[in-house]
Amino acid sequence: WLIYDQGGVMQDAPTPIWLLLYGGIGICVGLWVWGRRVIQTMGKDLTPITPSSGFTIELASAFTVVIASNVGLPVSTTHCKVGSVVAVGWIRSKKAVDWHLFRNIFLAWFVTVPVAGLFSAGIMAILMYGILPYV
Repeated sequence: WLIYDQGGVMQDAPTPIWLLLYGGIGICVGLWVWGRRVIQTMGKDLTPITPSSGFTIELASAFTVVIASNVGLPVSTTHCKVGSVVAVGWIRSKKAVDWHLFRNIFLAWFVTVPVAGLFSAGIMAILMYGILPYV
């Protein structure tokens, strides 16, 4: 938005509050629609999680995010959580992890970026060439 609105993004440019609200609403809707299924997949189907293993998962993923952020690497907290869940399940037993499900999650990570890019490009093309010229 800032590139479109101002022609560039300064490192210390403030993010408009309406944009933050839009993102927050999107996250809430996503959790409302898919949250239960994601929790089921991560907490039971991928590997069973106990309170102690849940603590270890949270600690490991938080530690990974903090270290990566301090180094300057952008990381996904979701990827860190899945990695922590798999690592904790694997340490418990190699058979404790549903490797078929993990493979599907892993493949979905690679599909998400191009699909989201194509979807965004399609919306932008519709706006630029179909709607905005007539406004």
